[in-house]
Amino acid sequence: MQRHRPNITEEDVAFYRAHGWWVSDVILPDELLDDLAYAIDRYAAGERDRPLPQPLLPQWAGAPERGLRQADYLSLQLDSVMDFVRTPLLPLLASTLSGTDEIRLFHDQLIWKDPDGQTTRSTVGWHTDRAYWKTCTSEKMLTAWVPLQDTSEEMGTLAVWDASHLWSGTDDLHTFNEPELDIIESRVRASNHTPNIMLLPLRRGQVSFHHCRLVHGSYPNRTGRPRIAFAIHYQDGENRHIAPRASEKSPVHLNDMLCRSCPDGTPDYADPEVCPVLFSTSRQA
Repeated sequence: MQRHRPNITEEDVAFYRAHGWWVSDVILPDELLDDLAYAIDRYAAGERDRPLPQPLLPQWAGAPERGLRQADYLSLQLDSVMDFVRTPLLPLLASTLSGTDEIRLFHDQLIWKDPDGQTTRSTVGWHTDRAYWKTCTSEKMLTAWVPLQDTSEEMGTLAVWDASHLWSGTDDLHTFNEPELDIIESRVRASNHTPNIMLLPLRRGQVSFHHCRLVHGSYPNRTGRPRIAFAIHYQDGENRHIAPRASEKSPVHLNDMLCRSCPDGTPDYADPEVCPVLFSTSRQA
């Protein structure tokens, strides 16, 4: 893909800041997505170009028994996935939307929903990414959500609670794996928040971005095809590991065990092997 500034306007950035999400036009070519799909097939077949720095994860996490599988850190295990993550366009968009000068990789994740079946309940619970990133100082972090196919409402596309990134009290929604969406909604409504749920059908080649504090999830895949999406989680250049308050239980992220240590012994979220710089305005000068 050529290096060029994407067609993103000031109005697009203002929309993202007000709503907590934004959907691009079709910006990723089929060849790039075909390469990513091939890498995912390799992963599913058990192939790796290198092991993780620490053997922390099974091949598939999530809830395979109800048709929902996830796989983490494919970019650290497969060269072509890291090539995809390093493609300049997406981190440039992340930088523009978040208003930051540098974007580093934080984490990536494959989410696979099996085709519809009698036992399939491939719901992703309403959650915020921030609930999983309490070890981070930044609240500007964001995610690019990349579908590998046209993804309709029936297929269980990404669903967001519009403008919920501006609410208080959602940083504890550590509920990705809770399938009962109504129960989570009831808890939030009891806190005097009223969700405006929006489904985001995407064509292949479109990408959605969402703020780390935006409540999101998805409904089951009701089609006869797998729903495959690749999420790239970005951190800005100012992000650092933060120690918990004395009264709090110590949060942990898998990066804490994969990254090198800073001189003070804390995890280094700027470790170039685990969290490489993907975009920097200083490099563009």
